[in-house]
Amino acid sequence: MNTWDPFGLPVDGDAILAFRAWRLVWDNVEGAPRLAPTTPRPSWPPKAAPAATCSGSHTRLYMVFDPTATPHRSPDAGCTCGWHAVRDPSTLVRPGGPAAVIGQVSLWGRVIEHAKGWRAEFAYPARLRLVCSRCARTGRWPAEPATVAHRGAELVPACAAHAPLELDPGTDGEPARQIQAALLDAYAVELLPVEALPSDDAVDVVTRVRRAFER
Repeated sequence: MNTWDPFGLPVDGDAILAFRAWRLVWDNVEGAPRLAPTTPRPSWPPKAAPAATCSGSHTRLYMVFDPTATPHRSPDAGCTCGWHAVRDPSTLVRPGGPAAVIGQVSLWGRVIEHAKGWRAEFAYPARLRLVCSRCARTGRWPAEPATVAHRGAELVPACAAHAPLELDPGTDGEPARQIQAALLDAYAVELLPVEALPSDDAVDVVTRVRRAFER
């Protein structure tokens, strides 16, 4: 485990270091890139670690057995709420997944362990790396992006081979290294070493089959 306390954030003891995938969005107000969950939810605020809360939209197993259950501190053992992260980055590869950034995240506070990872009360990125979205969802590692396309507020990193599929005709996008540097600066974190990315050997059969039908 890793002791982590930048910005004076409230870390309870040692933080657990795990892996997450994020979407990448552009903040027009700040003029900078921001991390966003792979589900349609608000972006992660830089240099802050708000406590996880239960939105009520999760499946709550405890309510099946106890309809009188009341709101709870997140995460809860009978719920799916909390900041999610996995111990093995290869499990982040999902066919059709929207990942644009892969990184390690520090977890602390109340933490519940599961077979593949954890749910935590507090979380903050520790190391980040942009990845080509198309390469990531088909397990083509290291998924090194060359450019970043703008799709409205969404930023889509693409390698040289996939850039023509993401960029509008006649546009070049923005250099991936420039956007990555701005992201690391915004969250005050380090670059995730390429050695921490999944290996091609870890890709499952479904993902390998998908490669045959997707460039």
